[in-house]
Amino acid sequence: MKPCAVLLLVVILAASGTVCSASRAARGECDPLALRPCVPVILWGDQPSTACCAKLRKQRRCLCKYAKNPYVGRYINSENSKKVAAACRVRLPRC
Repeated sequence: MKPCAVLLLVVILAASGTVCSASRAARGECDPLALRPCVPVILWGDQPSTACCAKLRKQRRCLCKYAKNPYVGRYINSENSKKVAAACRVRLPRC
């Protein structure tokens, strides 16, 4: 994909993260922006970095929420996301 796609995904993640970002940040809960290190991996299918895997593990309990989000869901449900989870040895939850 083109760099525009990366920018679009980051903008979508930012938009979906601003809805309740203050309360999420205070509690340290679900924040789709935390998965930014995984964006190039999800879009291009590269090998995930240690930062990507760490963030994915931390956000695992939030993946169902993200999958149901109309802005983020198509990326979370993509084949590349499944490959990232497998490479990071993160078991995806059943939603």
